[in-house]
Amino acid sequence: MKHIFICIAVLLSSDGIIAKVTSLSDSNIYRSAQFVHDWNAKMTDIIMEDGFSPAVIAKHYAYANIAAYTAAQPGFAQMYRPLTGQINLYTNPPFPDTSLMYDWRLCAIAAYRTIVNKVLYRSQYSDSMYKAQVEAIEEEYEEVKNGDDIVSRSIKHGESVAKYTIAWFKDDGHIKNQGRPRYNFPRGKGYWMPTPPEFADPLDPWFKTMRPLVLDSARQFKPLPPVTYDETPNSPFYDQVMQVYITSKNIDAEQKEIAAFWDCNPIKAWHQGHFVFNTRQISPGGHWMSLAKVGCDYKQVNMMEAIEAYTLVGISLFDAFISCWAEKYSSHSIRPVTYINKFIDSTWEPYLQTPPFPEHTSGHSTISAASAEILTRLFGEFSYQDSTEVRFGLPVRSFTNYHAAAWEASVSRIYGGIHFRRGCDEGNRLGKEIGGYIWDKLNLRKPRE
Repeated sequence: MKHIFICIAVLLSSDGIIAKVTSLSDSNIYRSAQFVHDWNAKMTDIIMEDGFSPAVIAKHYAYANIAAYTAAQPGFAQMYRPLTGQINLYTNPPFPDTSLMYDWRLCAIAAYRTIVNKVLYRSQYSDSMYKAQVEAIEEEYEEVKNGDDIVSRSIKHGESVAKYTIAWFKDDGHIKNQGRPRYNFPRGKGYWMPTPPEFADPLDPWFKTMRPLVLDSARQFKPLPPVTYDETPNSPFYDQVMQVYITSKNIDAEQKEIAAFWDCNPIKAWHQGHFVFNTRQISPGGHWMSLAKVGCDYKQVNMMEAIEAYTLVGISLFDAFISCWAEKYSSHSIRPVTYINKFIDSTWEPYLQTPPFPEHTSGHSTISAASAEILTRLFGEFSYQDSTEVRFGLPVRSFTNYHAAAWEASVSRIYGGIHFRRGCDEGNRLGKEIGGYIWDKLNLRKPRE
């Protein structure tokens, strides 16, 4: 049985008293980031079952980690600054009682659980994990004076921060968007229209109105416009269509593997005659949250460093989706399959299933580059193996750095037949700019390394 012996100190900073913290003889208790990794992995598992859209999934990752960061940060105030005032309208979350003692692991765990219970449908899938985590920590306090009080107080603090976060994000625009009427997308030459095989309505057309976390507005970063629509052979638009078409006709085994590896379609529809069924995959954001863990493992980070990594990636995913969706539902650009089926080859099918929203810019390109920029600035450049898609029957892929992975994710959309080159290139460029802006704007470390 592990026993904890405690001495107490009150930290001071230029801002005054920060928080009462514990100096433990067993200093390893915050060195492990396993609880943090477990919660982000569990969210990914539940999200795949729930079937949210890619953009909404990013929102869930961001909010859960913002709450966990805020709940645990006072215990690491010598190294980390609060998010208060750094995220739009996140101004006054609960602060722990500076005269009392907390276990910051429990604060974070309770925050994760409370947010998960609020935003995910099958949140009960996390109940057993939560119970096991709390019981393991409770055991450490069995012979500590007032140990039960420390445990209950820590859980209460995490829950109170999460409840504040829930009240804060009630006004983010999501509830209002859920109540909007059916989206009336523009019709005409060059505009997006529903695509096979589902011919579904446009997905998340109002996500562009969501409140950003760090960006000033959804249109703060603007891409070059899509290539001007033109049905004339040898025109620039026709040429980019032919690039997709010819690539698909000559796609090799490596390109197929790349396309499948980065497909990340949360709900993939399969049609066999009149029978239709869906399969679930990890989302684009879920894939990059998995790559955040790769960096954490490489650097052997502690608990707070892991929360920092997931928080930064979650925020970058969310704001990058808002920015990208603002462009998608401004230009309403046509998808390759629509043009090719009408003017080039009526029987052609892309290798990947076309998602139900406009083409320009590529969402995966945007969020991948944003995440890669954050992770590169946080962990530096290093080679790694990505096993995220092994659970879906795909092989491990190797990358020299995060931006190489983001570039491959971008070009995969051309191999898959679902995006044009400019949409991918501009998404990649803007994503990197967004990630850099978020990194520069959020000042979490004291001082930043």
